[in-house]
Amino acid sequence: MYKIAICDDDKNYREKIEKVIETEGILPKSEIRFYEYESGKELLENADILHDLVFMDMRMPGLDGNKSVLKLREYNRAAILVFCSGYFEPTPDSINIGQPFRYIMKDLHDRSLKREIPAILSKVKLHCGDYSVTVTSAGRVIRIYTEDILYICLAKRGCSIYVARQGEIDEMHCKESLGDLYERLAGRGFEYAHNSYIVNLAKVEGLEKNVALLQMGIQLNVSRSRKGQFADALIMFLGERNGMV
Repeated sequence: MYKIAICDDDKNYREKIEKVIETEGILPKSEIRFYEYESGKELLENADILHDLVFMDMRMPGLDGNKSVLKLREYNRAAILVFCSGYFEPTPDSINIGQPFRYIMKDLHDRSLKREIPAILSKVKLHCGDYSVTVTSAGRVIRIYTEDILYICLAKRGCSIYVARQGEIDEMHCKESLGDLYERLAGRGFEYAHNSYIVNLAKVEGLEKNVALLQMGIQLNVSRSRKGQFADALIMFLGERNGMV
């Protein structure tokens, strides 16, 4: 089910977005659920729904779009975010932290909306399901793009997930066990390099002796008991990605 949030104080515009999405046909109507919100406050009160796609009006009474997206990203880092406005007015933080996929300018005949919707829906279809994982962190259920994860290691009462975004590494703690996360991610390019951590093979730049060289300059020891399995998984992954398997 694709969960699409439309946060706009204009009911007519909310209905326009829904109609264009349904007309486009990229996502099956039977698999779409729309959530309408008249304010940023109302959206944030329902952030635990973990919407897959969020249309955000930038100018609303009370909590405007700029402030709302900063709060939203604390709960849902994986949602595809689309800004909507009659004129361009995002703040640097709303761009850098919110990371919108598109900015739709509201116009008389909805040309911008109709032009951008195909790319937006294709992005949602690509990144839902196999392209994200949900975990419980600080009492909240959050969704993370698997493509952002560098590695996951054991930690007290759960795991630490190391994520790369905009040239920086973020660490977040979750209560899920390493074994549980491996079961959910094993078929998506993650492998044990050590009994204490699993690695996103897409982030591996090389393997030298007993050390895995990851992006961002990270070096992780590969245990003797896991080396063969890890190397085989890496070769298979690279072969599949390059169309050689």
